[in-house]
Amino acid sequence: MPLVSEKSASVQGGGLSSRSTSKYAGGFQMNDATADLMENFADKDGISDKTWSRRLVEGYLSTFKWYFPMRDKENGPKLSIAYAFYEHVTLPRYFSGTEEADHVQRKAERGETEEGTRLFSPWTTKSSSFIEWGIGIDSYFSSLKMASFMLFVAGLLNWYVMRYYASSDYSEDKDGGLSVFLKGSAICSTFEWAVCPNCTSSEFDTNDDTKVKYGVAADGAILVLRNACGDDLLGVGLVNYCTFFLLAICLMLMSAYLTAREIRSDEDKLTATDYSVVVRNPPPDAYNPDAWRDFFEKFATKQVTCVTVAVNNEKMLRKLINRRNHRNNLRLVLPPGTDMDDEDLVQNKIAELEREKDSEPKGCLFHLCNTCIFPLLNTFDMFLPPHTLFEKVVSLTEEVKELQKQEYQVTSVFVTFETEDGQRAALSALSVGEVDIMANNMSSYPGTVFQERVLRVQEPTEPSAVRWLDLSESFTSRILYRVLSLFITLCVVTVTGICVGAARNAVGTGLSGPLVSVFNSIIPYVVKILMMFESHYTEGSYQTSLYLKITLFRWINTAVLVKLITPFTGTITDGGTDVLPSIVAIFYSELFITPALKMFDISGNIKKHILAPRAANPGTDEQQFYWNVLDLGERYTDFSKVLFLCFFYSALFPAGFFFGCAILLVQQITDKYCLMRIWGPTAAIGSQLAVFSRRYFFNGALLAYILVGAFTWAQFPYDNICDPDTNDGNDYSGTYTNVTLLSQTVLDSVSVTQSTDVQFCEQSWRESNVFAFPPTSRLQDGSLSWMSSEQEKLSNIYGWTAVAVLVLFFVIFFGSASMNLFLSMFRNTYTAQGQNQLVDYSSNPEIFAYVPQITLPSFAFPLLACDVDDIYQNLIGWTDEDNSYDYYNLMFDVPYDGMKRTRIMKKNTRGKGQIRDSVNYKENSNSGGVKVGFNSVEVSDNPRPIFSVIKHYPPPWLQKLLDDENVDHADKSKSDESFEED
Repeated sequence: MPLVSEKSASVQGGGLSSRSTSKYAGGFQMNDATADLMENFADKDGISDKTWSRRLVEGYLSTFKWYFPMRDKENGPKLSIAYAFYEHVTLPRYFSGTEEADHVQRKAERGETEEGTRLFSPWTTKSSSFIEWGIGIDSYFSSLKMASFMLFVAGLLNWYVMRYYASSDYSEDKDGGLSVFLKGSAICSTFEWAVCPNCTSSEFDTNDDTKVKYGVAADGAILVLRNACGDDLLGVGLVNYCTFFLLAICLMLMSAYLTAREIRSDEDKLTATDYSVVVRNPPPDAYNPDAWRDFFEKFATKQVTCVTVAVNNEKMLRKLINRRNHRNNLRLVLPPGTDMDDEDLVQNKIAELEREKDSEPKGCLFHLCNTCIFPLLNTFDMFLPPHTLFEKVVSLTEEVKELQKQEYQVTSVFVTFETEDGQRAALSALSVGEVDIMANNMSSYPGTVFQERVLRVQEPTEPSAVRWLDLSESFTSRILYRVLSLFITLCVVTVTGICVGAARNAVGTGLSGPLVSVFNSIIPYVVKILMMFESHYTEGSYQTSLYLKITLFRWINTAVLVKLITPFTGTITDGGTDVLPSIVAIFYSELFITPALKMFDISGNIKKHILAPRAANPGTDEQQFYWNVLDLGERYTDFSKVLFLCFFYSALFPAGFFFGCAILLVQQITDKYCLMRIWGPTAAIGSQLAVFSRRYFFNGALLAYILVGAFTWAQFPYDNICDPDTNDGNDYSGTYTNVTLLSQTVLDSVSVTQSTDVQFCEQSWRESNVFAFPPTSRLQDGSLSWMSSEQEKLSNIYGWTAVAVLVLFFVIFFGSASMNLFLSMFRNTYTAQGQNQLVDYSSNPEIFAYVPQITLPSFAFPLLACDVDDIYQNLIGWTDEDNSYDYYNLMFDVPYDGMKRTRIMKKNTRGKGQIRDSVNYKENSNSGGVKVGFNSVEVSDNPRPIFSVIKHYPPPWLQKLLDDENVDHADKSKSDESFEED
């Protein structure tokens, strides 16, 4: 059968007939007008308007055959066009000369060509412009800046502690062999021998480090080596204790400031969420947008302006997306100009292509890849041969046709008011308790009832942050997959921990430190694969779940793991695999290796500089310029990981505060660069992730500070040697000869200065005979003690403070959240935030509507999943200078009975207010489904649409403006047709 139905051979949104010449960019077909525009940009962009990579390639590298072997090929790839498209469409740009009074550079829509734009500079762009990416991005960079300053101040406060650790008052023999930072740590390099009559070799035969701490003299005396550092811990402990309160105050001030900033930004940067509500439990057959408008009009001070009715057609949409992907990939490997709608021609071209490849000589590497690697990648739909792509397109077409016959139900409804007052009135009136919603208690809330159902009405996220493919997933399924992915994440944490431990024991911190950074870079990809099975209503919810899992891994992998796999007695010693040298290696890796991996963008540069210049056909080169996706949740994990690492080891390694400050400053620079040069278009995530991070993870890191600090001071000096309350009365001081250690080393003589005997004791909380929390002086086992009187005071202060902080943390953060959740079950908990800006929705051209669309890195622009004929085109949120929105609309990919129209618009239609007002726009005479116009909704024999429905109700002044535009264009010549018939 043909790749598309004979009924509409040219309706494919992903392809054009061979009648029109074309070029490719970003994996989609670029017609001559767009290609000419990109060529114009390629020629006229000044040096200062180009990225350094583009300057290097165009000015130098592309002149060499070894770099660009296809440069002399006729109709070969053009890197200049690929770079122009990448910089003018994919990378963020701002309107040149439009810096406002508050120093915000106004971000341009993707594909903007009507006004002059320039690339954002990663070096000179002011922080006030981050709000153009959304409140979430702005809060992230503001948090980085404030946290780095907070750590710097904490480091200055702990300068005394670092000087004490580096002095002879703490350890007399600390000058040799230690780095500058380790000298300012709690590493103990002063030891003394003592006699332990009751010690046994099994108590020290645990690892190579402990084996040198036990020996037997020639006269049979048992000698043990104990740490001789830190007689005066109270002073340094109290500085560390005061630092906790400084950090707590700083985090509270930072949270208060950022909350106020987020509210102010929300007021200054009006978006659709300020005017809209979403209904999460609509009646399944409530497709009519007019009915929703009529219901919500009673809350509007002016009117309802937009209504979007989303249906549960996600399975069909995924099939359509896969089909378009395979079709694009097939087109890119076939000769340019191949008519993708001619089945026989496509099959002949595939056969010719495969015959050519079969005739080429094959090397060992090809056979190895063909037998081992490609079959594995093929299972993930990667590197598919042309005939397989063809078969998949045909198969998916049939599957889509079957899915088009199904009846779909309404899953969510987005209603946008003309004023903020309308939204706030609706939320105040319709926010009811969950119990009444689940029980459908219509008698208690008659004003909230729509078609015999009590509605669950909420404030939605931004339009670009709605995950349209996840709206219909059930609550049970969402929870099940999240728990399962969390369990698998824990398993991955365990495996990586074993690998790091093995590397550290085999080679040392020179391998384990970088390995931690490498795992921290790789594991997010594993987590993202797991999260492909999760469903989230919003991008903020997705990022929060991603943040939770990656943070769990990175906290354990970076900080906790070192403690778990290191013997207790290696906590403050300087062995290559001991705790503090391992932590310094991790700090160095986070400061240098992690940002280097991010900045080098290895996969992106391989595609741009190796694959693109060697592309066989035009289009396959531009396909290598797909962007990397910004995951704000992953960025916050790097952020919170640094805080956690600094706080976790603050008592033993106070220089970590300065390391943390430097790491966050570098992270701010590298992330700003990636935002403007590597990462592509991002969803406008609100403050949800920022608030979640501050509330739980930043404060959780602070909780770890006080808890770990309490255990740190209680377990000092980490040698498992105690002084008994009473001794046997013998004087053990003196010189012992021929001491044989467990490591089989023999010492000629050992001097013992302590006259009393000692005993082995477990100082670790994990081996304590009593419940280890709180870690106070009570951890000492009756007659055995290892704490001085000052250490006991410090441990008691720290331990009981840890109890109070732990209780306070759970009461404030989990208790208040639990209380709010409980109250929301029975009553309205909505509270309006921020001031009403008194700006109408339709008067702001930068506010968009809830238009169902899916953004994917493999497509230059989002794919539309609804009928947009009747809405004001500015509400969609982006524009392709030359192609129509029909080109990106999945509705036209596989024709179906009852289509409103099979005739698609080919060129850009932004010259009109709506697509339906374009010249020679024509609907099918026998169209079915829902026909949406400005003033009416006509329902055919099959009232259930298979695509979501959006309807725009422009206010009178906008309707008049649209009518005037139609009059101005009424005499336009029909010879300039903007459509293509089937």
